[in-house]
Amino acid sequence: MALRVSRKIYREILNKRVFSTPLLTARHCSSSAQTAPNIPHSAKKGRILTGATIGLVIAGGAYVSTVDEATFCGWLFSATKLLNPFFALLDPEVAHRLAVSAAARGWIPREKRPDPSNIGLEVWGRKFSNPIGLAAGFDKNAEAFDGLLGLGFGFVEVGSVTPVPQEGNPKPRIFRLPEGAIINRCGFNGEGIVAVAKRLGAQHAKRKLDETSRNSSSPTDEAKHKGKAGPGILGVNLGKNKTSEDAAADYVQGVHTLSQYADYLVINVSSPNTPGLRMLQGRKQLEDLVKKVQAARDEMQWGEEGPLPLLVKIAPDLSKEDLEDIAAVALALCLDGLESQLCEAT
Repeated sequence: MALRVSRKIYREILNKRVFSTPLLTARHCSSSAQTAPNIPHSAKKGRILTGATIGLVIAGGAYVSTVDEATFCGWLFSATKLLNPFFALLDPEVAHRLAVSAAARGWIPREKRPDPSNIGLEVWGRKFSNPIGLAAGFDKNAEAFDGLLGLGFGFVEVGSVTPVPQEGNPKPRIFRLPEGAIINRCGFNGEGIVAVAKRLGAQHAKRKLDETSRNSSSPTDEAKHKGKAGPGILGVNLGKNKTSEDAAADYVQGVHTLSQYADYLVINVSSPNTPGLRMLQGRKQLEDLVKKVQAARDEMQWGEEGPLPLLVKIAPDLSKEDLEDIAAVALALCLDGLESQLCEAT
C-alpha cells in the first residue's frame, strides 16, 4: 500500500511539474533570513585580536616615524642581540658565513649616530672617525666591507688575500670555547686576488659615480672621514699561497692589483696555518721581503697623498729576540706600522 501511494504522489508531482529542490532551497533561505547567524565566540575574539594588532602596528609606525634617526638606530642594534642565541646553535663556520652574507646584502643595521669628535684621530694623513676597527679574517673576500663599515667601525681590513684561490685547511677548522673565544685554523682560505679586485673595483666605481652626481664643492664633516671605500678606512691584508715558492712575488702581485682600492696595505707573515710563513719574520728574510714590496709600491703612480702606508702583521707569540729583530727592520726601512693580534684570524 505504501508503495502504491508513493507512485501516485510521484505521478502528481510530475504532472504538476513541482520539484522539491527549489522548495527546499526556498525554505532554507527563508529560515536563514528569519534567524540571525550564530557566530562562534572564538571567532569574535579572533576579529577583536586582529583589529587590535593592526591598530598597534599603525600606532607603532606612527610613533617610530616621529622618533629621531639616532634613537631608532639604537633600537635596531639592540634588537639584533636577540639573534645571538640562534647563531650560537649553528656550526661556527656556518654562522660566520651567514653573518658575512647578511652584511653583504645590507640585512644589518647601519650606524647613523655620529662618533664623538674627541675619539677621532689622524694616522698616515688619513682621518679615522674612531679607533675601533675590524681585523682581517672576517671578510676574507671583500664581500661585505661596505656593510661592515656601516656598522660604525673606524676601519675594516679585508683578507688575507692570496693570488690564487685556495680551500684552506680541512673542516672543521673554527672552534668555539666556553669562555666565548674562537679558535681559527682556516689557513688563508679565499677566492683569490681576481675576485677581490672585482668587488673592490665595482664599489670604487660606484662611489666615484655617486660623488660626481652630488657634485659638492665643499666637503662635509662626514666626507672628511671617508676613505677609498666610502665611509671609514679600508685596509687590505695580503697573504701568500700555501704552495707558492716565491713569497715576495705573491705580495708584490697583491700590491700591484689591490693598492689602488685600499687606504693602507698589510703584509701578513704571522699565520701559523701556512707552512714556512713565520720563517719570514726572521731579520734577514723580513728585510728582503719588505724591500721588494716597498719597491713595488713606490714604482706605482700616486696622487697627492703619496704611496700607501705599508704595515707588517707579526705573530703574537714571538720571543724577545724576534721582536727586537723585527723592530730593527721596521726602523731601518721606515715601515709605517706593525700589526698583531692576541688571537689569529687568518
